[in-house]
Amino acid sequence: MKRIAAILSPLVLLAACATRTEAPSAALPTCEWASVPQGAVMGVRHGVDTATYPPAVANGHTGCQRVWYGDRTRPDAMQVLATYYFEQGRVRRLVGRVPNGGAYDCHYRDGTLDAGRSRSPDQCPKASELDAR
Repeated sequence: MKRIAAILSPLVLLAACATRTEAPSAALPTCEWASVPQGAVMGVRHGVDTATYPPAVANGHTGCQRVWYGDRTRPDAMQVLATYYFEQGRVRRLVGRVPNGGAYDCHYRDGTLDAGRSRSPDQCPKASELDAR
């Protein structure tokens, strides 16, 4: 089930490869956006349309970044693929659902996956794959 790692780890890199639109006006944290907001960057990975918001995460960022998948022509119908939770620029948690598969909740500590705290750790990317963005 390492397919999720192949899809997820490069997704945050897509931000630099697409056109941006205006940022959303609502003040919700990015980890709470249910649908793709204006300002998300569209991309394709492994033949799957994706949307990422915010499009880029600055070094030292603390907060969230969310990724959706589905038909880019219907962004309101795209589904949440993953939510990255950052603390001082490092991913501390990754939560989502494999398309047509199970849910995962990956926890990271000291630069490694904390398999004991993670749900479905076999689906979790290595910390080095996430931090090497």
